[in-house]
Amino acid sequence: MAERTHNHLRLHSLLCLFCVTQAVKVENILTEADYVQTQEPTGEFMFQFDGDEIFHVNLDKKETIWRLPQFGQVASFDALGALQNIAILKFNLDIAMKRSNHTAATNEPPEISIYAETPIVLGEPNTLICATDKFFPPIIKMTWLKNGQPVTNAVSETDYYPLQDGSYSKFLYLAFIPTKDDIYICSVEHAGLQTIPTNKIWVTEVPSHESEAVENMICGLGLAVGIIGIIAGMVLIIKGIKNNKSRGRGH
Repeated sequence: MAERTHNHLRLHSLLCLFCVTQAVKVENILTEADYVQTQEPTGEFMFQFDGDEIFHVNLDKKETIWRLPQFGQVASFDALGALQNIAILKFNLDIAMKRSNHTAATNEPPEISIYAETPIVLGEPNTLICATDKFFPPIIKMTWLKNGQPVTNAVSETDYYPLQDGSYSKFLYLAFIPTKDDIYICSVEHAGLQTIPTNKIWVTEVPSHESEAVENMICGLGLAVGIIGIIAGMVLIIKGIKNNKSRGRGH
């Protein structure tokens, strides 16, 4: 037997609808997350499974966008249903705004972090991820800088992912090839931040295991040179002893 809950959050400037279906024994969660608001983007319609996006509907183009193309090969969703839900939310939002005397919702700043998708190996392709978490409203601008210069190539981003507490998260990706000492910045703009933009810095560093390998190689070379020096010294000493003995016999 499935459990279904509906929550309306932050009615003053944004109206959200969360429909959660959870199997009691399996404990997987299928979530329908819709919202509308008075600012851009004006709304979103998304389905998630255990927090991961399955698809969202492009409300302007009126089409379903699958997170992975394979999903669309085994399932389908009519974008018209999403548009109908959004229209209902807009109607309810207008009523809620009038009742609240157009009171604005409180801005909550994002938590910002940067990390690489896989362990760094210099010269090997990787993906840099800028994650913004627990912010509200779902209006945020995220951009990449490399060594102080804007980066637009090989950049992609997700939609707004709703969290259980009514806040949102969003991810910005950058495909890159790590080189030593490159500096990357994720620049974030949001109404809740005290400093706009707020920059998070990530520096390409030589991984510790590579540094240790270099140090071990240097130590090994030093040890080898030392041993060769000792052997050479012993050879010279032995030769000197033999020469002295030969001279002594000559007398």
